[in-house]
Amino acid sequence: MTERKMFLCVCLGWITMITWAGGPGPHYQPHEELKVIANKVGPFNNPSETYEYYSLPFCSKSKKKRYDDFGERLTGDRKVASPYEITFLDPVPWRLLCERAFTKRELKLFTKAIENDYYFEMYIDDLPMWGYVGEVEGEDVLLGHLETVRRYIYPHLHFSVGYNGDQVVSVNVSTNPQRKVDITDEFDGTEVSFSYSVEWVPRPDLKWGQRMSRYHDSRFVPGTFEIHWLSIINSFVLVLLLTAFLTIIMMRVLKNDFSRYMEVEEDELGEEETGWKLINGDVFRFPPFSNILCALLGAGAHLFILTFLLL
Repeated sequence: MTERKMFLCVCLGWITMITWAGGPGPHYQPHEELKVIANKVGPFNNPSETYEYYSLPFCSKSKKKRYDDFGERLTGDRKVASPYEITFLDPVPWRLLCERAFTKRELKLFTKAIENDYYFEMYIDDLPMWGYVGEVEGEDVLLGHLETVRRYIYPHLHFSVGYNGDQVVSVNVSTNPQRKVDITDEFDGTEVSFSYSVEWVPRPDLKWGQRMSRYHDSRFVPGTFEIHWLSIINSFVLVLLLTAFLTIIMMRVLKNDFSRYMEVEEDELGEEETGWKLINGDVFRFPPFSNILCALLGAGAHLFILTFLLL
């Protein structure tokens, strides 16, 4: 009876967890505020190299950090509340975010980011969206950066939010190349006006429970690196050589020990134990505090499994 009750409790816990994870999602009232979370920036060709969004001097009224769990910290997420103001079902044709006069040092940060094809990542209602910081024009692929290269920053963002009833089911952010600003000449006091617009798109065909499906087939950021087969083969051969050398050394040592034991008489075999034969005394020795050892091992196994499931 007790085992049956425990089994029912475990099943109830799993059902509660699954229901909580796949619930109906948040519902919004008209004109209710939606948080735009700025996460990170980084080079497009290296998805593991990421930095905080405000490591670049974007507009920011407040850098109030949002709570993120341990798994998000391990993946490099640095979520921060952004100053973009979006309310449910309220379109915005154009709105000024801020006007900034950049110093030469700040412009160099943007120049470096644009030359390295930096992208940014944002979230609306826990849905990710990506865009580029800027672009380079006039770059020669073979010769690299020339004197005629122009560097442009994208100060205007267009948010396209899809909704189904009173729920957000899709988000997208795009830049307007017609409103790009040339920052090639790095002078102190260069003024840039940041702005944004919001568009609401009805999506009756997309339900809230299926809104993550479009991310499965298409990814903005490459999920894998270019495979360096030469380095992999070199490492594999090195491991094989080290394993072979270690095996040869161990076989020689064991061969000498076996030949020595074969020469010893049976009466003296139990008295003379040398080399690796001494390990049997430690392996089969019963621990003095076995209950405490079992409790620690059990608690450690539980913590390891719990951490693995949470991540």
